[in-house]
Amino acid sequence: MLPVVAAVVALAAAAVANDDCTSSYTQLPHGQTPYENDGGCFFCAKFKGSSFPISDLGDLSDNCKQMCDNDPACTAYTIARAASLHAHEYYWGSAANCCLEREEYPPETYIDAQNGGDEPNTCEKESMCWTRYEKDEESLSKCDKKQKKSKQCKPIWKARKFSNKRKKKHMKFIKNGCDYNDEKFESMLDEAYQQCKAEIEDETQQPELVQQKAQQATFENTGVYQRSAWVAHGVFGAIAFGILAPLSAFSPSFPTLIPAEAHTAIHVSTFVLALVTVVIAGKTKKGLVDINGDTNAKETHQIVGLALLLLVCLQTLGSIHPEDKSALSHKLITGAGLIAFGFGVYEVTSGCALFAATYDTVYWGQVYLGYIFWLIVMVVGGKLAMKYRWGKTRTKYTQVHTKAFELT
Repeated sequence: MLPVVAAVVALAAAAVANDDCTSSYTQLPHGQTPYENDGGCFFCAKFKGSSFPISDLGDLSDNCKQMCDNDPACTAYTIARAASLHAHEYYWGSAANCCLEREEYPPETYIDAQNGGDEPNTCEKESMCWTRYEKDEESLSKCDKKQKKSKQCKPIWKARKFSNKRKKKHMKFIKNGCDYNDEKFESMLDEAYQQCKAEIEDETQQPELVQQKAQQATFENTGVYQRSAWVAHGVFGAIAFGILAPLSAFSPSFPTLIPAEAHTAIHVSTFVLALVTVVIAGKTKKGLVDINGDTNAKETHQIVGLALLLLVCLQTLGSIHPEDKSALSHKLITGAGLIAFGFGVYEVTSGCALFAATYDTVYWGQVYLGYIFWLIVMVVGGKLAMKYRWGKTRTKYTQVHTKAFELT
């Protein structure tokens, strides 16, 4: 029973794989194609029923490829540029921009439009507007079942088999330069040749320009994104270590100004913003680390930043339920806050230096250091004022009580 089930599963898998078969093709240089197309020809329009051809060569190739995949015997397909369609319609009565091949042709039936140089013959003029795609050997053995055909391609000439006699006639015709004995047709082919040649020359240069523009656009978009990431990272870091970290470090020194119950909220806010700054740096690692390559300054900034996050996290955990903590715990929390404040000063100033170096802009670290100096002066001044006021109040209180005692 198991072998039967395995065989059924294998067959089903093979059928699915065959249905999902994707043929691969190799594009030949423009203008290299055989004169014959025994797989039939089609007109691929912009949409079903339209009389206008597909103008985009990529779309045309995709639709013609579908027609080749729909034919298990197809080994190659060729697509024509729009410039050649008027000449074809004039001479053949109908125009096609997609032709299929089934069998291998003798080398004498192949035409290379590039061989003509400045004086191409009619064969080479006609072939210049065609581009050939050969099915890879892997696809020939793997994709042997019909695939869905394009609804935008309608048949113009049916597939037919060429006899040896006709092949020899074609080879002789090609050898003589494809003399159609029709001046108007050859004049139309010459116009088509000139236009197709100009398009091909433009396309050979275009990829470099397109690539340069794409790289420039990517650089500009990436630069904007990276700069925004730097700014967000710096703003959150400055708030965390320029405002909240000093509050968490110095608030115990001013119990009358900041209630004790507010300490935990300050610590938690500091931790949250510090975490946000690290997350931004992690999510935009390429923008915040690798813009100009790794440097020791950046590595130090990152290491200190992670250590600072850990320190703030421990400080926040230690600040929960402060009423249950001992005096030593309060001192440790305060000490951790002071260390975090010092590390935070380094992080913000070093970040400002990295930003200024990366984007060649103003260094704001000095302004920040000025703010920190002012903050320290205010804290020290406040402490001294409180100490002087407390000492003066205590002396006055002692004098009043001594005087009252003497009166009694």
